[in-house]
This record gives sequence, C-alpha cells and structure tokens, in this order.
Amino acid sequence: MSELSESKRGVVTLSTRALVPSVQRFGSREIETTFLGNNSDGNPTWMLWNPLEPYLIGILRQGKLGFTLEQRTDHGVMLHENISLKRLQKAIGG
Repeated sequence: MSELSESKRGVVTLSTRALVPSVQRFGSREIETTFLGNNSDGNPTWMLWNPLEPYLIGILRQGKLGFTLEQRTDHGVMLHENISLKRLQKAIGG
C-alpha cells in the first residue's frame, strides 16, 4: 500500500514507499508518516509528524514482537517497546 490508510474496522496499514510522506487519519488525529527504510538492525522505520504544527511525534520501528515508538519529550526520551499497532493507534490517535 502506498500510504497510511485506515480500513472500516480501524486497522492501520503503514506505507513502505520510501521517503514519500502521507497524511492520513490515525484514530481521531491526522498524522504524517514517512517510511525511512530499514534501520541498521534491518527493522522497518517510520517518522511520525504532526502536519498542523510541524513537530516530530516520534520514530516508529517494527520489530519481531511488535512496534517500538521512541519519543523525545521535555523530560527526556520515552520508549514504548513491543506494542501492537492497534495499541499505538489508540495511544497517539485518541
């Protein structure tokens, strides 16, 4: 699939078109995602942006046991490891 999309059931599918940003509904928010390719560990990696106020939401990596979301906050780095895409959607999409 060429962009992030949400089916009628609310299941999110992430794009694997390298460096092609897309803005789609992610829960109740619009999120811009950009597939960066595979990281040094061979895991698919995406950047998640807020398209209305350009700031980085986080870096998303897909691992063997689920997804890892790394966020930079004013309190430091928050790392959410081995979560499902559905749980991630609820967390950042509302």
